[in-house]
Amino acid sequence: MNFDLNCDIKYKNMTIEDIIISLDRLTRFKNPEIKYKRVFYDIILKHLLSPSVSKHKLDEQNASFVVDIVERIWNNSVKKLFKKSNIQTFSLNQLDNIQYNITDEYTQELMKAKLNIADILNTDISIKMPLNLIYLKKLFQEYTQDKDVMSIGQFIRNKYSTLYPIEKLILTEGITEEILLPKFGELLGYDFNKNGVYVLATGGKSKVFSIYAELKYILKIPVFVLLDYDAENIYNDIKAVLRKNDRAYLIQAGEFEDILSKEHIKKTFSDMNYDIAPILEEEISSNLSMCEKLDNIWKIRKLGEFRKAHFAKYASNCINDNTWITQEINTIIDIIEGL
Repeated sequence: MNFDLNCDIKYKNMTIEDIIISLDRLTRFKNPEIKYKRVFYDIILKHLLSPSVSKHKLDEQNASFVVDIVERIWNNSVKKLFKKSNIQTFSLNQLDNIQYNITDEYTQELMKAKLNIADILNTDISIKMPLNLIYLKKLFQEYTQDKDVMSIGQFIRNKYSTLYPIEKLILTEGITEEILLPKFGELLGYDFNKNGVYVLATGGKSKVFSIYAELKYILKIPVFVLLDYDAENIYNDIKAVLRKNDRAYLIQAGEFEDILSKEHIKKTFSDMNYDIAPILEEEISSNLSMCEKLDNIWKIRKLGEFRKAHFAKYASNCINDNTWITQEINTIIDIIEGL
């Protein structure tokens, strides 16, 4: 059933918090085929009073209905909040089209929505903004019709370390790599934020292949896949379908924690547990994986469960120069830089 857009549309206005949250979600590094529909549905379901709709009913509507309702709610909310009604000089799709190949016609229609973003970003807002919105705010300050969005974005990213616009994607198995790779890059003279390098922890080796298989068809930017040594079968599967400009690497030492230097491991443990006996050399010299060794150390010292993410955060904070960076870490950063 299609709704009549000429009927009496009633809705409640969005708050500034609602708008910032929605804008943040729309400009994150996410698949447009997922994020636009999800955000637009959320706006309609939370704010449209009449006609009454459900997610099921929205699924029956064409994209023009969804766009029309979102434009009304968004733009009138902005007008009421800021007493202005300027429509942005470019659509958000100009940003997504830099990174994605979108062939789905429904998504293409949603991405053309004309939302007043300029008046939000040109106003001082007390809400702390994430990097993607800091980038967008700076972009609106610099943008004119005769300037290329990507070149301005690169200038802004380099000047303000905004990470956006993303130019390279790193797929990893876990959070340790996501935390430590940018730090190692920084110490080796390669700033991930300034070079647009986005690290995505997939949540395990079993998910890496499916995520790469999905993204390889829609991403324009190069992808680097980093896998632990025990994921050799997945590594070989990915190598077989790897795009020309993408790279995959199998960690030769084992897991990512295994390529950290012993000095780095010891210092991290001491910083985490300054009042506990330090790690002995023999405790990290066995043939077990580093995670197994650290798990044993935690158990012996009755420190509870060894948590990789917690350890990685301390490991990132305690290293201040590249003297503890191993050769394999150097190799990985070199590959990323060369993408």
